[in-house]
Amino acid sequence: MDLSDAPDEAEFRHGVRTWLGTTLPRLPWPEPPGLVAKAPFWRQWQRMLFDAGYAGLTWQREYGGQGLDERMRAIFTEECDLAGAPERLNTIGEDFAGPTVASFGTDAQKARYLRPILTGEEIWCQLFSEPDSGSDLASLRTRATKVDGGWRIQGQKIWTSRAQLAAHAILLARTGGGERHRGITYFLLPMDSPGVTVRPLAHMLGEPEFNEVFLDDVFLPDDAVVGEVDGGWKAAMATLAFERVAIATGRVNTTKAIEDVIADIRTMKAADGSPLGADPHVRQKVADLWARALVHRTIGGRVVSGAVSDGPPGAVTSIGKLYFCPLVEDLADFRLSLEPLGGQFGLDDEEATARQWLRLANQSRGTAIAGGSTFIQRNIVAERILGMPRS
Repeated sequence: MDLSDAPDEAEFRHGVRTWLGTTLPRLPWPEPPGLVAKAPFWRQWQRMLFDAGYAGLTWQREYGGQGLDERMRAIFTEECDLAGAPERLNTIGEDFAGPTVASFGTDAQKARYLRPILTGEEIWCQLFSEPDSGSDLASLRTRATKVDGGWRIQGQKIWTSRAQLAAHAILLARTGGGERHRGITYFLLPMDSPGVTVRPLAHMLGEPEFNEVFLDDVFLPDDAVVGEVDGGWKAAMATLAFERVAIATGRVNTTKAIEDVIADIRTMKAADGSPLGADPHVRQKVADLWARALVHRTIGGRVVSGAVSDGPPGAVTSIGKLYFCPLVEDLADFRLSLEPLGGQFGLDDEEATARQWLRLANQSRGTAIAGGSTFIQRNIVAERILGMPRS
């Protein structure tokens, strides 16, 4: 595979790089550390993206996007990472919920919900996981009961990222019986609906990014249903496939990460004062990670190529996620191993040079679960790509 830019890609990359160079200094740096405090900073950044035509790059133009393909979005993401652009707070809205609504929603849903995602007016969250379901999404127990004019929702969701900021949620609830994957309906839920309670959960980084969400007799009108009643599994699988594209193509830029590791090693000394880069074990590990990063980039290219076609991406995204997650873990762990005591300092130690690597090491463990656990991805690859029988 030729990894160099085609002429249109090179032109697009140059434009993005130039725009970032003139736009990023206009933001009120530094970026606030806390999630809630970060929201106004992010909204300003998102509005800049929208006004410049860089929001919703792969969305159809009729919904406020640019009508580009996944190649260009991958380039844009890479350039933002290289330039140190702010974190995106509405990945669920722009990468998962929006494309699902565009693919399965009604015209009224598209008109109501899509544009505010791109402008930064409305943040979304994802109400899929439940306390007793784990990675087995089909075993969800939140129930939607049909009433006059709509549905009454009872249940509990967990591990909901950014629910405390979200205006809306994509919600799965059981509406019928029968086989496990049948009888599930996909809803759009306003998070300010009566009966919705959000309880923050501090994760292993010490931050309340995740939440429990309780749904106590929440009413949703009939027009909150996406797709067909009892047929929400298809839309849910599309949402997870969109999520896996984002993960497989580089939630972390692994090529840049290994370059950062190499840059650090050039300045580091071993215990005897010799250059750390002269250690053959260190050099061997760097070579291994560098090669794996290039393979990941190639897999990402394959995922992007497959996602260029219309419709939700296919099972190849699972290969990308399976390869990406252990690579990021090994990258972060290796960099931490070069620090005294393996970088065993507190995350609140702002002076620690490898603090970002400790955060990445912790975050990467959660990424292995997000979008479907490693075991789920292995089953998808085995059944849908290799043609093996269901286990």
